[in-house]
Amino acid sequence: MRPGTQGWFNLTKPLLFVVCAWPLVRLALGAFSLLGVRLGANPVEAILDSCGIWALRFLLITLAVSPASRFTGWRWLVRYRRMLGLFAFAYALTHFMVYAVLDQGLAVHRIVEDVVERPYITIGLTALLLLVPLAVTSTRGWMRRLGRRWQSLHRLVYAVAVLAVWHFYWQVKLDTLEPLIYAAILAVLLGERLWRRAQRLKRRAAILAAALVLPTGAVLAQDLVLTPFSDHDRVTDIRHAGDGSGRLYIVQQNGRVETLDAEGQPLGRLLDLSDRISGGNEQGLLSLAFAPDFGVSGLAYAWYTDVDGTAVLSRLRRDASDPGQLDPASETVLLSVPQPFRNHNGGRLQFGPDGYLYLSIGDGGSGGDPMGHGQNSGTLLGSVIRIDVDPASESFTIPGDNPFVGQAGADEIWATGLRNPWRMSFDTLTGELYIADVGQGAREEINVQPATGAAGRNYGWNTMEGSTCFNADSCDTTGLVLPDWEYDHGLGCSVTGGEVYRGNVYPALQGVYLYADFCSGTVWGLDRVDGAWRNRVMAQTGMNITTFGQAEDGRLLLAAVGEGVFAISDGEPVDEPPFRINAGLNDAWFDPATPGQGILVAVYPSVEQVFLAWFTFDAERPPEQTENGIGDAGHRWLTAFGSFDGTAAELEITLTRGGRLNQATPVPEWLAAGTGRLVFSGCDAASLTWSLPEAGLSGQITLRRVTRENVPLCETLSAVDAD
Repeated sequence: MRPGTQGWFNLTKPLLFVVCAWPLVRLALGAFSLLGVRLGANPVEAILDSCGIWALRFLLITLAVSPASRFTGWRWLVRYRRMLGLFAFAYALTHFMVYAVLDQGLAVHRIVEDVVERPYITIGLTALLLLVPLAVTSTRGWMRRLGRRWQSLHRLVYAVAVLAVWHFYWQVKLDTLEPLIYAAILAVLLGERLWRRAQRLKRRAAILAAALVLPTGAVLAQDLVLTPFSDHDRVTDIRHAGDGSGRLYIVQQNGRVETLDAEGQPLGRLLDLSDRISGGNEQGLLSLAFAPDFGVSGLAYAWYTDVDGTAVLSRLRRDASDPGQLDPASETVLLSVPQPFRNHNGGRLQFGPDGYLYLSIGDGGSGGDPMGHGQNSGTLLGSVIRIDVDPASESFTIPGDNPFVGQAGADEIWATGLRNPWRMSFDTLTGELYIADVGQGAREEINVQPATGAAGRNYGWNTMEGSTCFNADSCDTTGLVLPDWEYDHGLGCSVTGGEVYRGNVYPALQGVYLYADFCSGTVWGLDRVDGAWRNRVMAQTGMNITTFGQAEDGRLLLAAVGEGVFAISDGEPVDEPPFRINAGLNDAWFDPATPGQGILVAVYPSVEQVFLAWFTFDAERPPEQTENGIGDAGHRWLTAFGSFDGTAAELEITLTRGGRLNQATPVPEWLAAGTGRLVFSGCDAASLTWSLPEAGLSGQITLRRVTRENVPLCETLSAVDAD
């Protein structure tokens, strides 16, 4: 667990100390009169009465400041609020037992008479009964079991607060104004909550009205369940490293990245860049991406705004002394993009199927794009860029097929005409790129780039906002690409792009792109039916959703301000089936970091054997028109075979004939024996580790498919094997 948040017990202890230590000290000093506590004949009950007053004060104060946590990011306020039920229950139970034992001597009839005749006791007992479910369900396990129902249950804290004020009145009568002040605070809080609920119902009515015009056959809602996964706040990205570990990395706006295991349990901190981050508004640490060969290279890439407000893309390396961390001192700045304003910084880092790094960048901010960056291909603002971050180069290089290479425009640009593409993601099956672009004041849009032939698209901002002309009755749309899907501000105000589900346990979600609106909290699902887009309401969360993420096993997650991170499921949560090697992996594979080489994989399930033919050229890939076969001049290769179990195959390398295993490792041209280990983390991701002792060579590379035609077959066979 992360230091400082190791369970509810470590949180309630300081609370008990704070509310009870002072009266106990006063008792030790024999000066309780300064607290206004009348001991009478029962000092124990007097102490508990004093603790009770302080507990009630703390309850109301916490309720008063908790709305501010949604705007300030003071997550500790929310944690104290949520754990208060357990403490208050412990206090109320102890207080009631002291009353029952010391005052009434466990005489049941006298207790019943007091409950019936004395409002003070009636109110206290009612508050106690309401606190029981709050206390029982405040643990992490119950949060997971109840999902969103846990949050609904904990709204009882408002009822407890009402009773607390009344209880307080009977405790101190009207000797002070404190009960009236707390009553006023509570009234304001309840009014604010009712206003928020009314706004939510208004948006929901608009969504339901819009749903009436959905295409025939469209389903209005899906039974999505959000199960609490972690309590991290101000989450800007959720990533995995693709290294087979199953770990998830929670990226936070304040510059910190926390590591969780597959079950959501904290494993420590991966990275802390808080000393070089400018936070608040739309600034901070916005995204993190792991190199496709992270398991070997230990490289990751961060996108953040520095202390001067400049957007920075940098490379970081694994800490040599602690492989569970990235070393901030290793940072190499690859790209700096000055930001004229504090908003619209974008964006998200994504490695594409081609091995290149994609980054979405906002238009520089303010409102309406006053500097015209969206339609200016000479600036990186308002675009998606595509670069080759091969560490062999000092910073990065430009792929030769980028659309503005050799002509007017920035070479890094892949697509233009974007306002604030806060989130984008690749469909891991089709290779399509989903870009969710936050609108100005009227339209929110989603653009879907095909896996091929998409270079140089112009999505229209600020000539267009969605499919409408921006601040004009008419406009020239020549050369502009209109959104694949959009919605107006009757349904929300700021789109949060998501992910396409490609797991195996929720068939109804297969191929559905889940996304949300930050303001309304609505989660939609977008997919194709008979070639036409279909959009469905999947959940009404009422939360400010900031980002989605995908786990290594295909599960999807989302994060919301002041709420934490949630796992998404279609109905009750079901574990994704473990992946197993199968015949759907038979294909040509390559290492994105090493052009000019690849691996032919052949799986024989009946005998549980894998065969590899690894071919590589001496240097760079030959011209496209060159035809080469294994054994041709300039072509070097090795073979390997071995048995597999689960996701891994243990291999014997039988022959090498020169070439390079990766860019840094040449292989002598001789007969040599060695071993290898091929590990698949999914139907389109693998890593190969090799050791050639006679040649003194060893290493590891990451593998991706050359084409994706066999991925559906692999996923089907994997699901069948799991059954």
